Amino acid sequence: MATDHIGPFLLTKLLAPKLLAASTSTPRVVWVSSGAHAVFGEKGVNFETMGKPDREKYVTLEAYSQAKSANVLMGSEIGRRSGGRVLGFSLHPGVIHTNMNQHPDARDDMVAVGVLRADGTPNTDNFQWKTQAQGASTTVAAAFDPRLDDVPGAYLNDCVVANEQVAPHSASLDNAKRLWDVTEQIVGEKFVF
Repeated sequence: MATDHIGPFLLTKLLAPKLLAASTSTPRVVWVSSGAHAVFGEKGVNFETMGKPDREKYVTLEAYSQAKSANVLMGSEIGRRSGGRVLGFSLHPGVIHTNMNQHPDARDDMVAVGVLRADGTPNTDNFQWKTQAQGASTTVAAAFDPRLDDVPGAYLNDCVVANEQVAPHSASLDNAKRLWDVTEQIVGEKFVF
């Protein structure tokens, strides 16, 4: 949660004056989420443990899912908080074979859920893998595609709006508001536009 949500939230807060000074178009903030936001966590962000994590209850894939749920929530909330002065988007880049998948801390989890085979190679029977360039394409679309101006807060997959793929807990306006407020408490500063 610290790496995938709180750090980017604080960075965005610090960059906000520069974003708002943009004069050519409405600035955008893009959160790289994952389809895993809907798969490994039934409730999305656990607000009870967010500010006070418990090492004894930590489950890697649940934590990942919660962080990716937070990314979806922030992609929609920033537009509301900024009064439309900043557009936010979140996305699923796809399943991409990177060196992260081979890290000892991640590899066992990826094998356990079937993303990787036991030998550490991509499971192409159950997952459609993308190259790194293909995976980056949705991020580029979220950052620059002018057709998205009319759908602020959208979730993208394969370079198109895919809001129907967002889990209910990650589409909740109440959860988005609560996450923003809790994150402000954690960083100890208000994020005001």
